[in-house]
Amino acid sequence: MKKIIFDTDIGGDCDDAGALALLHECGRAGMSELLAVTISTMSPYAAGCADAINRWYGHEVPVGQTKTAPSGEDATFFEKSYGKHIAETYENAYFGENAKVPEDAVRLLRKTLAENRGEKITLVVVGSCINIAALLESGGDDISPLSGKELLEKEAEEISFMGCFFPTREIPEIWFGDFRMEAECNIAADVSGARTLFGECPVPVAVAHYLVGRSILTGGILIEKDRKNPVAESYFVHSHGNRESWDLVAAYYAVFGGDGIFSLGKRGTVKIDERGVSLFEEDVSGKHSLIACNAPVRAEERLDDILIGGLGKRA
Repeated sequence: MKKIIFDTDIGGDCDDAGALALLHECGRAGMSELLAVTISTMSPYAAGCADAINRWYGHEVPVGQTKTAPSGEDATFFEKSYGKHIAETYENAYFGENAKVPEDAVRLLRKTLAENRGEKITLVVVGSCINIAALLESGGDDISPLSGKELLEKEAEEISFMGCFFPTREIPEIWFGDFRMEAECNIAADVSGARTLFGECPVPVAVAHYLVGRSILTGGILIEKDRKNPVAESYFVHSHGNRESWDLVAAYYAVFGGDGIFSLGKRGTVKIDERGVSLFEEDVSGKHSLIACNAPVRAEERLDDILIGGLGKRA
């Protein structure tokens, strides 16, 4: 059974909610165990949104949140986010009267790693790298005498990370209206943190990069199945239907690995420059690999099947 920590900027794009739902469905089927959720955004609604989804799936877990805003975060977006709607509408512990304050994300990461026994933990990182970078830079404390880097090396199996844009001959550029994307969104949110992750992380990093999830549209099926589900509501409010599956790919790979639908490419090194532009260089001694999708249509079918409980029907 895969042990999972989910690090997310949930509340902005609905694929974070989809990825969390996927992890819960895998947990219901006995394939994984969600140990903690850490929030990499300063949104006052994110912890409540995550907790509401956890409660809906019947598995409450500790929730931590960054105490420092990612340098590239746009706080004006919080009030327009689906995360606000979910936190205000569904029962949770982190929004409204008598709301709890989420634990500091780095302390929760350190505690979860330090208390681990047996099988190592896989971290699914689908937002900025602010929490993971801070973990890597943390020293020994009352939780553990080990540094964050030492804890990761001792207790983590790998990181499944959604981020980076690597141009191809077919798709050399990505444009949003008049804006050309150079730094992918999760990298741009905290370039320094991304440079720390890829420069300092002692365990392998599998990268679900931008072009993989872009071609896989999922999630809208939840709206048809059960609008009461906060994840279905997240997809409806944000996209009114399907959405690209960036974060679901990272979550899926963390549990299932290379299964014919997805595979891992050659080892190498990801480098992030000062602008947040990503570069991958093949290197047999490198700790980084890029996730590829071998069958986008099958991927859509598989991800949607999991979201509507297909794993549980077969378990």
